[in-house]
Amino acid sequence: MMDKFINRCLTVGWLTGWILLLGLLVGLGILLLSNITVIHAYNEAGNLLIEKKVTTDTTIQSRYIHSVARCPMIEKFAINDDNDFLLMESWNCSFGAGIEAEKPQGAMQRMEDGYLVYDEINKPLSQFAVHAALINEQMLKIDDQTWNFSEEPFLDETIELYIKEESRLIYWWHKLQVH
Repeated sequence: MMDKFINRCLTVGWLTGWILLLGLLVGLGILLLSNITVIHAYNEAGNLLIEKKVTTDTTIQSRYIHSVARCPMIEKFAINDDNDFLLMESWNCSFGAGIEAEKPQGAMQRMEDGYLVYDEINKPLSQFAVHAALINEQMLKIDDQTWNFSEEPFLDETIELYIKEESRLIYWWHKLQVH
């Protein structure tokens, strides 16, 4: 009688263990195959240099020294629901060659800390590119992480940035390759 009880407990225990393992594997599979939104930065050769998980709450800032005016320029972006970069603000240090002198349509304008700031621009961009040069001190900040584009591996490269959705599995695979 005791042997039957032990055999029944072992069978129920093993069956429960297999069901739990199967449930865990299915849950892990669903998690790894679910999509997340990421920013990718590629150089001209197509090498992935940056991959960062983002949301519509992400803040992005590009800062550089203007090549002619030789003063800091700042552009601030958000991410919209269509996964576009959304140019929100442009901080201009001067006027002249290549610097926007007219207020973009629908934007607000103010002076702050010596900058002419165009605010509420709300211009969607599916991608944008920067050319990183030593003299321009190009910096890109996404949330709390900053990259100096005036250093290797970015220096003297044209860097294109895109936002896309991809599976968590691909995201983590890329993270292993980038780092």
